[in-house]
Amino acid sequence: MRKLYVVLAVLLAAGMIFTACQPAVTPTEAPTAPEVPQTSEPGATEPPVTEEPAVEFTSKDPTTLNIVYADLSVDTLDPALAYDTMSGEILQNIYETLIFYDGESLSQYVPQLASEMPTVSADGLVYTFKIRENVQFHNGDVLTPTDVAYSFQRGLLQGGTSSPQLLLSEPFLGVGMDDVSLLVDPEGNLYDDRAGIIAADPAVVKAACETVQAAIVADDAAGTVTMTLAQPWGPFISTIANNWGAILDKKWVGENGGWDGSCDTWQNYYGMASADDPISTIANGTGAFKLDKFVNQDEIVLVRNDAYWREPAKLAKVVFRQVPEWGTRFAMMQTGDADVATVPAANRSQMDALVGEMGLYSAETGVYGDLVGVCEYDGSKLGAEKFVTCAEGASSENPFVLRIGRPVLSMDVLLPNWNIATSAESPNPYIGSGQLDGNGIPADFFSDIHVRKALAYCFDWETFIDDVFAGEAVKSFQLPLPGMVGYDPDLPQYEFDLAKCEEEFKLADIDKDGIAAGDETDGTDVWNLGFRVQMAYNQGNNTRQTIAEILSSNLAAVNDKFSVEILGLPWATYLRIQRAKQLPLLTGGWLEDIHDPYNWFQPYTYGTYGGRQGLPTDLKQEFQADLVAAVTEPDEATRAELYKAISMKYYELAVAIPLETTTTHTYTQRWVHGQVLNPIFSGGVYYTWYKN
Repeated sequence: MRKLYVVLAVLLAAGMIFTACQPAVTPTEAPTAPEVPQTSEPGATEPPVTEEPAVEFTSKDPTTLNIVYADLSVDTLDPALAYDTMSGEILQNIYETLIFYDGESLSQYVPQLASEMPTVSADGLVYTFKIRENVQFHNGDVLTPTDVAYSFQRGLLQGGTSSPQLLLSEPFLGVGMDDVSLLVDPEGNLYDDRAGIIAADPAVVKAACETVQAAIVADDAAGTVTMTLAQPWGPFISTIANNWGAILDKKWVGENGGWDGSCDTWQNYYGMASADDPISTIANGTGAFKLDKFVNQDEIVLVRNDAYWREPAKLAKVVFRQVPEWGTRFAMMQTGDADVATVPAANRSQMDALVGEMGLYSAETGVYGDLVGVCEYDGSKLGAEKFVTCAEGASSENPFVLRIGRPVLSMDVLLPNWNIATSAESPNPYIGSGQLDGNGIPADFFSDIHVRKALAYCFDWETFIDDVFAGEAVKSFQLPLPGMVGYDPDLPQYEFDLAKCEEEFKLADIDKDGIAAGDETDGTDVWNLGFRVQMAYNQGNNTRQTIAEILSSNLAAVNDKFSVEILGLPWATYLRIQRAKQLPLLTGGWLEDIHDPYNWFQPYTYGTYGGRQGLPTDLKQEFQADLVAAVTEPDEATRAELYKAISMKYYELAVAIPLETTTTHTYTQRWVHGQVLNPIFSGGVYYTWYKN
């Protein structure tokens, strides 16, 4: 479960504010208080006109951005291996990619280390990048096309299932080729097995490397890099616009113990763990900031790169500190010793009461509106309704800016297990008797489409969002996210409706006698017998616990013979029984890597979660064929229609139930300006930030 580790990292840092991009904000003058009106009564002595001084929002140190985190755990500073949120936060300010996101846009891109957007062959297979000239790495080495080609080759060849390189493997090596080890052993027996690859036929090992190098070719004389894909790949630009597409200095990597670029040695670096990586704690990029200090779980300091190929950054320094205690982080924000802090959801009300300006995200425009003054706070309300904007002429003295409302690129999905793992030798304790007798469920209980539809109609999204997220989340009803290719707001969706929930249960035929449960006269099907099943959640996960509680309560309201018992388990146990396909009902979370429906449908159909919910092999194969057709379609309009069709199939079969996408909360001091965050990957792009 490669991706889950990333998801966990994000979930464990759920209070982190850097989960979506913010627009650049121009500096605003501190508001002044209105003048005291003069009396117009005849003969009255006019009182002196007084004017309150404008509120000053001035940092103690305008040159340094101070950010305090609850947890400053960086897995690695090697872009080829970094697949966690905190590492990405640091890397995107040190290293650069060929192409990057244009501000907060998820669909528009700008050339970065490429001097222009690539030319693409008519068949969608060959991308040619013109490499920017006169760019220096932080150590003074000059960027060359060879460095670019080497960076991609190195990433693919280091591979490993715990790295993000699986996102690049399929475009370059072919659909289903999610790791370079498959070039050595197509049977898949060498995943993460460096010793096995080293021991393999040397000719085959060398040929695997040569295949990778042939796909990514540098021409230093022409100043270009040509990339040849195995098949058209619709989201290719999105894929290379993230940290795993960062460009490294080949010479510097070799000097520091990394791969030298030879096909005779690559196997020694395959599947490398961060702990063994020689460049895991050092960095040498081309970005606007250089690494100055790295003390993991304590303090990381970036300093301005004065030789940056663009105009140097406005900030001279960015300091990240680990401050585990929320009370300390809050005090540092109050005293101005921190400019930005991670804010747990449970503590937002403390910050909210001190918000002086607010920007709201518009789902229609996809951007934040202008900042408006906030003069009152009503904690009894939900969402943005808590904040009362200032009357005309009034201003707020509160110190913080809040930007609220942008959907996080993540989602929870309720997953019924179509084929629950159990046997006479190893009975499943989570399905009661394992029979249709009122005391359990059979292993194929959720393979009945009417049962799955009933679950969907029995879930109360409004209560869930209000109770867990204080109204600050949006209902999900399809896997593609709003604004994504193939997303269609007009597609049908399930709504909370207990009458329809009952209707679907009565249409079920669990005993497979050809008679709907509601029409049985002998009391042998689910409506008359009822059922008992356990739904587990990982202890401490309030979201998953509440999902189970809502579902349990509503099913009991439909039929008092329906019993969902809720069980909190340690994370390790919860994960183990998920993988063993023993959970009858499970909740799966995902955080996207690339902004394309393929990255959502794949794990929830034939990938990670499709396997854990026991989807039939033929259905997984159908989805795989549909998705391959969509992701390899070069025409975006056609690709959108293909994804819509997949969404309709997912809905009509009630494969699973998308639940919610949370919204972001970004808090800063009012003297911080120019905030732009990576729209897909958490963390600030500090090149645009400045203070006072």
